[in-house]
Amino acid sequence: MKKPTKPTQSKPTRNPRRPLAPVSPKSRRSGQLANESTDQLGCGTAASGILSADVVKGKGGVEAVVVRLAPHYLIVITGGVKPTVSMACTHHGFVAEAFELNGQLEQVINHVRKHFPKLRVD
Repeated sequence: MKKPTKPTQSKPTRNPRRPLAPVSPKSRRSGQLANESTDQLGCGTAASGILSADVVKGKGGVEAVVVRLAPHYLIVITGGVKPTVSMACTHHGFVAEAFELNGQLEQVINHVRKHFPKLRVD
């Protein structure tokens, strides 16, 4: 006799390798997802190891670039008055402002260069 099975619930399907839409630079503080249009570079043009590269467009032009590397890695570059660079792995990462000399991003780069000399690029 067969075991009874639970009825299946229809859930919206989402590619587990693709995180949710990028956070809009304008709405980052509120945690809303971007409503701006995105242009996605096709997989045929992406380099090996790059899953996708999305350009988030707003009224003022390009607002962010989102690059998804392998299933668990993400780089987000935002524009605007105070540009930022975000790097994440699965559920954790960092955001560094990239708008002034010796600012947050340069300090992160110098820390990595000092503590991981084999990763240096000159």
